[in-house]
Amino acid sequence: MKIAMLGVENSHADAFGKLISENPEKYGDIEIIGVYSDDPAAFQRIVDAGYTDCIAQAPDEFLGIADAVAVVARHGDNHLKYALPYVRAGVPCFIDKPFCADLNDAYTLANAAKESGASLCGGSCIKFLTELTPLSRLVKEKKPVGGTVACPINMVNPYGGFWFYSQHLIEMLIAVFGREVRSVTAVCPDENENRLTVIFHYKDFDVCGLYTNSYTYYANVLFADGSVYDGRCESVGYAFETELDEFLNMAKTGEMPESYGELVYPVKLLDAIHRAYTEKREVEIE
Repeated sequence: MKIAMLGVENSHADAFGKLISENPEKYGDIEIIGVYSDDPAAFQRIVDAGYTDCIAQAPDEFLGIADAVAVVARHGDNHLKYALPYVRAGVPCFIDKPFCADLNDAYTLANAAKESGASLCGGSCIKFLTELTPLSRLVKEKKPVGGTVACPINMVNPYGGFWFYSQHLIEMLIAVFGREVRSVTAVCPDENENRLTVIFHYKDFDVCGLYTNSYTYYANVLFADGSVYDGRCESVGYAFETELDEFLNMAKTGEMPESYGELVYPVKLLDAIHRAYTEKREVEIE
């Protein structure tokens, strides 16, 4: 299977390339046929690593050649324009976090995929953290009264500001507590301090989301009997392989691991958070 990687500025490009290159017994049928980036240093890094020797001059050059595409651009604003030509052609696409950095872009991409039948997957690999699995099971078995999720964030950057890193926390929230958020409130005292606190209001409980400078992925769940269960992960690199396997399986079978609506949902929450702290009000989730 021939895959192309578009926008190879972030670590996913390196991780996917290394996994495919160093595991021929598992990925021997996978070929990275080329890369594209608007950052020459980024695509040169991938070529120097030996993952491919083809550099495209435009992101749509692999149309009619690639069997699947991984959009791993660092700036979420590039995800729609890189993916859309392939999605319209029915090519399976992996879209890195943020799925899109604009809610309208996310709907446009999902609707185009529905029309063409293209399969999509992606978002944040944080959803695959095994440390979250026991918490998710307990939430399904018992009735939580609250909880916390905490992730690092980078608010001041040239890659979309708040949008750049924020989907990681959302994927943790969904993995543990589900998608039934009714509204959000948020406070950002100072973007330069990477300090943003969000309250996710579910029907019967609230979850506190802590975006901070601490490079720790953490969640806990509180139950009415006073019990508290938590999960912490300080190294998330192992999740890249799970993410790659999900993408390749989807490309081979056409079976999407999440629906189009489920892929858009994190963008809906991110859009609501951004409006909540910039407009200083509670924002309802449709």
